Amino acid sequence: MSHARRHIGERLHAVLLRAYGLRQRDFSHDCVDRVMAALNAVRAPEPPMTGEVLWLKAPMAFTLPGRYCYISRQFIERCASDAPAAFVLAHEIAHHDLGHLRHAEAWAASAAAYAPLRFAALVLYGLARRVYSREMEFAADARALVHCRMAGFEPRQCLLAFDILAWHLLDNRALDAVYGTDDELELDPHLAANPLDWAYVESRLWLLRHRRSHPSIVERRQALLAEIAWWEAAVRTGAASDAASQQDAAVAQRPV
Repeated sequence: MSHARRHIGERLHAVLLRAYGLRQRDFSHDCVDRVMAALNAVRAPEPPMTGEVLWLKAPMAFTLPGRYCYISRQFIERCASDAPAAFVLAHEIAHHDLGHLRHAEAWAASAAAYAPLRFAALVLYGLARRVYSREMEFAADARALVHCRMAGFEPRQCLLAFDILAWHLLDNRALDAVYGTDDELELDPHLAANPLDWAYVESRLWLLRHRRSHPSIVERRQALLAEIAWWEAAVRTGAASDAASQQDAAVAQRPV
């Protein structure tokens, strides 16, 4: 990371902590410290990331240019273990490791010279939510799950993070973000009568799903459950060590 990008990351960090940081440490900081220590250990030799707890209304996690990942205290309050917090933080770390923030970092380094930093931080947060693609989100999910497993977190417990996110989205009537659109739910390529019908359904699904930068919660959970099932099958057949190495290598090299 260049000096300019590191500098803007530190400035954005200062703005966020001044506005939303907790004045005293509590259980949420202890949770984040444990999680980040475990994740950074399995990421080595990648540069370590730092987790910060913010007092925000929504249960959420996000990252910005720099070496910090942010998680709301409300998200941690709803975690029965460290695993869901580990997953969402590992997901944000994966965006850095996979290079998803390169354009946002370049924009931030130049924009900070022309706009008040508080305004730049708000614009950058909105921009960062839009520079990601569905493929990037799936790649970050897959890498996060691998790192969580390597760090000792139970994979299925990690997926409880989706329950926490879905709870907030449903309270705010964001049904499409959780389940996908009605058309997505009704279209099933497995019910296609012939190859032409199958191709038509698949093309419609592709168009519907690519209208959003983020996959639905249901899609993300299903994709990771498939990876967990693959891993569990490898364990049952006694090929767990080779399977883990192959999966980790595939995720590390996955195109984005």
